[in-house]
Amino acid sequence: MNEQILKAYSDMSKMEQLELERQETMITNGFQKWMGELNVSRSYVEPESFIRANELNRQYDFSQTASKSSLFNFLKIKGIW
Repeated sequence: MNEQILKAYSDMSKMEQLELERQETMITNGFQKWMGELNVSRSYVEPESFIRANELNRQYDFSQTASKSSLFNFLKIKGIW
């Protein structure tokens, strides 16, 4: 069973098809009624953008002690800044 799941997720076209089916299912009246009956939250945020933002932020050091700017470091060395 796990092998089948891995194959399905490795094939991009299958993933796109699953996403389209999910979207079509979520807009049906039956699904909306079912969500209401179960009192399930309707707000969903895709976490991918937050994960990517965290990855990008980890690439930079925002501390005041270490500057990555060569111009700023040059000015500090010369005593201008």
